[in-house]
Amino acid sequence: MFSKARAVLDDGFIVGLVFALFLAGKIVPYLAVVGVLPIFLFWTKSDYAKSRGAILRFALPVVGYLAFCFLLLIFYPGLQPGEKPPRNPDIELYAIAAVMAGIGFFRGQQIKNLHARFHAIAPWSLVAAFAVLSGYMFLRIQDDCRVRAEAAWPFIPAVIFTTLSFLLLLDWERLSKRARFLRLALISLSVVVVLGYTGARGVGVGQFAVLAAFILLRLSHKFQAGLPTATELLACAAIGVLLCFPVQAVTGCNNFGRLPALFDMVRNAYADDVGTSMRATGSGAATQTEGSEGKGDALRAEAERDAARRSGNPSITLRLDMWAVSANAIREAPFFGHGALSLRSIIQDRFGFEHNHNQYLSWLVTGGIVFLCFGLLFLFTPYLLSYGLPPANRAVLTLSVTGLWGIAMVFDSFLSLDFYLHYFSLLLGFLFALTSDMVRAKRLQNECT
Repeated sequence: MFSKARAVLDDGFIVGLVFALFLAGKIVPYLAVVGVLPIFLFWTKSDYAKSRGAILRFALPVVGYLAFCFLLLIFYPGLQPGEKPPRNPDIELYAIAAVMAGIGFFRGQQIKNLHARFHAIAPWSLVAAFAVLSGYMFLRIQDDCRVRAEAAWPFIPAVIFTTLSFLLLLDWERLSKRARFLRLALISLSVVVVLGYTGARGVGVGQFAVLAAFILLRLSHKFQAGLPTATELLACAAIGVLLCFPVQAVTGCNNFGRLPALFDMVRNAYADDVGTSMRATGSGAATQTEGSEGKGDALRAEAERDAARRSGNPSITLRLDMWAVSANAIREAPFFGHGALSLRSIIQDRFGFEHNHNQYLSWLVTGGIVFLCFGLLFLFTPYLLSYGLPPANRAVLTLSVTGLWGIAMVFDSFLSLDFYLHYFSLLLGFLFALTSDMVRAKRLQNECT
């Protein structure tokens, strides 16, 4: 009975990693049952990693990044004397991230044969999650034609669904034909989630960049056995795009049409209509204003109206404006930035947004080049954790997380916001356990042969 209960909790933890894509923060009570409680219940019956090298490859980037965030927030907030601190970021943001990394680290190692169970449970959990998102889409439970389910933003289901779909390409050469077909189908469904359901343009750019990287790697002899063929990957992308058209026809929502506007941003970045506004907006730091949350909403609405007058894509124009202001601020303090909370005077008091919609600029503005280095190390943790795995598996781990999130964060400051940072930290802990289990299985196989 005890072993069956433990198996249910173990499998439930993997399911929770998937279902967080549509439940977001509302999954916390469930996570407490399947993720936190078992750590204490099974503590004495668990075999935790003892490899110092493996632990350092996890601890150095994760602990280093979160510790630097704490220190920056406490000792270099970047506020004027008597200025009221903004609500984001705060100590709670990073404290919970540290806890989530610990949950993923310890809970993942408690699950025996984690790699096999992840491959058995996650694909069908993603199918169930897609059915849930489809229900929201076709029942018109949307936010301006974009599905976010119970999450705060539509980017959450987009980035998590895509990340997990790509991670399921691990050990491709050992999968059966049926298992391979299911994973290829999930990649197609991830395109539908990103382009058809959520319209997450930044995630879409990252998704297709990762697919392109897989195709290029597949041309190398070293990766031919460990990745899908170029034809299979191109077919997945094409099928996903084609499926977006009937979704659009049935729902009347043209989320698919949001992606071309993103390429217009790149093409027109310095055109007269947008480039002029960038130069004008980036002339200096905003004057500080005192106000409530309602004041921030009013600033945001005014900034959006102004962007709409200057361009057909106010969301894109606003990003360009904020990036220009950020670039000027970086030139003023390139090495150590303006302080952890300086985005209030530089971005929030001018545009009404808590961040500047670019994680790299956020790091540079608040902590300079030093913070950027810690951030990049944190982002590349999956590559460090993949040490000891075959090249194809290292590529899958790195591209699925670092590649996808890294490109998407050109357009949004994910790691400056609570759910994204917390899920990313939990995922890194889980990936430590997953890679440890894969390395252990490979070692045992070598010993047997």
